[in-house]
Amino acid sequence: MELILREQADILAVQNELMNILPELKNKPYICEIKPYRKRRSLDANAYFHVLVDKIAKTLKKSADEIKTQLVFDYGSIAKDEKGLKAGFKALKDIPITQYFKYAKPIGECIENNKTFVKYLIYKETHTLDSAEMARLIDGTVEEAKQLGIETLTPVEIENLKGYKKED
Repeated sequence: MELILREQADILAVQNELMNILPELKNKPYICEIKPYRKRRSLDANAYFHVLVDKIAKTLKKSADEIKTQLVFDYGSIAKDEKGLKAGFKALKDIPITQYFKYAKPIGECIENNKTFVKYLIYKETHTLDSAEMARLIDGTVEEAKQLGIETLTPVEIENLKGYKKED
């Protein structure tokens, strides 16, 4: 169940709803979470992103996965923990990290105890991006497509698709 709280009456409605479902919970523990409301991104935006990825891949004669990964690295969002710290790690150089972590971007190397390690930043998967992050990814992807001569939607259609207005 998901409810949006805007005013005191909404809190009372949640309280009443909890009282109604309490007998159905059968003494199992549950977690109630309150977090800031964020507008969900459009599934149409995600679908359009994948359409452009496929067109770019065909034009460049590369795999869609390769193009998608590069676009995520160029225009996506770095994963962060609850404190806002960037997610990353280091691994021995000979370990094929991208077989295990699709969006692990190598950012450098270091040597410790005569062993070479590669340092990685972790990027968020596209299905976890919020509307603003997805808008940035689509904007970058549209620009890449245009540079390759690929026809895209009009700017107005793209803004409507994203459901996100840029701030001037």
